Amino acid sequence: MNDRSDCDMLGLMKNPHPSQTREETTSLRREAIFQAALCCFVEKGFHQASMRDIAALAGVSVGNVYNHFPSKEVLIAEIAALEMRELAPLLLALERASPLSGLLKFARDYTALCSEPGSVMLSSEVIAESARNPVLAGLFADNHRNLVAALRRTLQAGMQAGEIDPALPADTTAALVLDAIEGHALRAVLFASKKAQRKRTEDELALLLNKLLQP
Repeated sequence: MNDRSDCDMLGLMKNPHPSQTREETTSLRREAIFQAALCCFVEKGFHQASMRDIAALAGVSVGNVYNHFPSKEVLIAEIAALEMRELAPLLLALERASPLSGLLKFARDYTALCSEPGSVMLSSEVIAESARNPVLAGLFADNHRNLVAALRRTLQAGMQAGEIDPALPADTTAALVLDAIEGHALRAVLFASKKAQRKRTEDELALLLNKLLQP
């Protein structure tokens, strides 16, 4: 999930153009509320951010927020859907590339996505809430399964092509690649304050995966 803590787009969404249809205005207002929720969750935390806070930042009434999102749990479910939309281009590129180069590019791109400070903070809030709510946990678990499945297929294709060590267990390797990327990105945000340092960690992780995956 991208870093949206600056909420740059909210001003545009609060002031629809006169030529917009009612459906377009409603869609923009819903998006403004969602973006405001992301900002509030990052800045205040899931439990500290109220629907009133979200309404104020979005420039709408509290009732309007509830019309679009009946609860904060619904907003978190929307975050799970957003996560898969953001991952879709990465997975498409993974599918279209040769297996090993595709995996290395995915590792770089996914590390960059996970390394955005706002994304780390928001993900932490979502994980904490998912630990208390099995339904929400299931939504993000589905996302994880989709990622593991895509990586597993790529690993298996690479094994058949002779690019990847066939002795590796595809399922376990796919899950470990994701764990390595997400954990590496978290540490990079927490302990590597400069963007150049985070970029170096992306390069180092890709190099490590390249060494480990090849026959």
